[in-house]
Amino acid sequence: MKKFITAAIAAGFIAAPAFAASITISFASDDGTTSEWTFDGEGTATSGDVSAPYTWDEDAAKLCATVPEQGEICATFDSVAQAVGESSTYTLSTGGTGTATIVAMEE
Repeated sequence: MKKFITAAIAAGFIAAPAFAASITISFASDDGTTSEWTFDGEGTATSGDVSAPYTWDEDAAKLCATVPEQGEICATFDSVAQAVGESSTYTLSTGGTGTATIVAMEE
């Protein structure tokens, strides 16, 4: 479950127009877990062998992903980061919170 939730939060971290060819984001949840996800800018996020599709509502700074066996999980961001080193806090529809940081971008 945590891998899919992380995919959801990662995708919403960057506004669609700001997406490079790929972007890698490190997620530090308030429960102490950290993971990295790479986004291709086409609506797919991957971490290791896990992939998840997502949608992004830029006006609401809200990302939603339909997670197999869990249904829809959404993340709302306090701000939108656009450059390596920038961070944003988030709140999940399931109640979790954390901080996401862009660690790499490729064009």
